[in-house]
Amino acid sequence: MKIPKAYFITGVSGVGKSSTMNGLIKFLPKTEFDIRDFDERGVPDGGGDRWHSSETKYWLDIATINAEQNRSTIICGFNEPTRIQAVRNEKHPSVILILLNASPETLQNRLSGRYPTKESEKEIERAAGTTLEKFINNCATYLPIMYRNFKEQGYPIIETNNKTPDEIAQEIVNYINVSE
Repeated sequence: MKIPKAYFITGVSGVGKSSTMNGLIKFLPKTEFDIRDFDERGVPDGGGDRWHSSETKYWLDIATINAEQNRSTIICGFNEPTRIQAVRNEKHPSVILILLNASPETLQNRLSGRYPTKESEKEIERAAGTTLEKFINNCATYLPIMYRNFKEQGYPIIETNNKTPDEIAQEIVNYINVSE
């Protein structure tokens, strides 16, 4: 019998987390997996560490409820091992993190395309608490740090450059099938 887990598909904005969700929903049975967007309940102005930790605990609690029903939970959204370790308790299922990685150029192209209007730029400025240009730069600067940390800790890393969301989702599904 498979033991339900909590999978966090993570990485900075622009690596393909949200785009990959539809493929995961398509490729994985709903009876065995609950696939969610970390930000689906909304992001307060500026986000912040306190909100992020609270939301991480919320999703781990959801994963616990799902595990009682013999379902694994997949949460797509930015997170880090240290935050998860800080809020996870013995009731929560085991956690597997998977980092999605992309080049700075890919991030620039994807994020610039995601926020093409002044209204969309204002929304990212509200949620991130910074300008779009600075937000993109922060993502491109932080991803190599995440990559190094995930590599050192032995977490799986999936490259997303020049791949469709379905191709990325299939790589995640392959990893999940091996780890289940």
